[in-house]
Amino acid sequence: MMVLIAEDTQTDRLILKLYLEKMGHSVLEAEDGSSVISAYKDNWKDIDLIILDLNMPKISGVEAVKRIRAFQDESKLDWIPIIFLSGSTIDEDIEAGILSGADDYLSKPIKPKVLSAKVHAMARIADMRAQLLQANRKLEALATTDFLTGLSNRRCFERSLDDEIAKAKRYDIPLSIAILDIDHFKRVNDSYGHDAGDLVLSSVAARLQAGARKGDVLARIGGEEFAICLPSTTLEQAIVACERYRIVLSSEPLSYGCDEFTITLSAGIASMDVDHASKHDLMKAADELLYRAKQEGRDRIVYN
Repeated sequence: MMVLIAEDTQTDRLILKLYLEKMGHSVLEAEDGSSVISAYKDNWKDIDLIILDLNMPKISGVEAVKRIRAFQDESKLDWIPIIFLSGSTIDEDIEAGILSGADDYLSKPIKPKVLSAKVHAMARIADMRAQLLQANRKLEALATTDFLTGLSNRRCFERSLDDEIAKAKRYDIPLSIAILDIDHFKRVNDSYGHDAGDLVLSSVAARLQAGARKGDVLARIGGEEFAICLPSTTLEQAIVACERYRIVLSSEPLSYGCDEFTITLSAGIASMDVDHASKHDLMKAADELLYRAKQEGRDRIVYN
């Protein structure tokens, strides 16, 4: 482990460093509360554990821990364990240290076996937490990703759309969305089966991704329906972008067994304005325009 230690007494700091290095750990040193905060911010990617004295000049250990935890929260960094080190055995001091965000308390004088046990315990907790975070990330991916196409699902798309609407309003920048539907998709399923339908859906997703502009958010929002959020994009720019998506999709036929067929799509585009200022308004408007595109013959883009 890489251990950041903070101790204002040079002798105690040297003893702590020697003990930790004898255990096989690497050590980064700080001599007061201010320098331990700076050392953490500069080296947070490498640090696995912090051990710091409770009473230090300039900034106390309690205040240093509070600032480190606040920095972790603001920067959305992974949690790392913190152990307080102090000669005080006063209950209030121990309570203050733990309540500030520390995870354990080590009394002076340092006993090597106790130090080793506490470091091992913190490493075990950190490892268990890392495994839990990894499992949560996998669950989050499953909850926000369409399993067939790998695109975002409707839930994730609507969350992204909420964020982009907030940005558009805050910075007064344009925003457009498009809802797309594969033309005559039912015919594919009826004629070739659902395996062919799945091939079409995954191929459409792959082609849309291949032609995606940087920043566009693509999603499968249901059945054969897809959606695109186009940040910082006016209606005119969205029309150009979606026309390119339409052409990319239908440019080459798809092969299924010995058969080939061309896939086309219909789309409705809506841009944010006074009448379409919410997620519900935008999606409803784009959906109604998509319906018009289908009524007018499909394989086209309709917009206001």
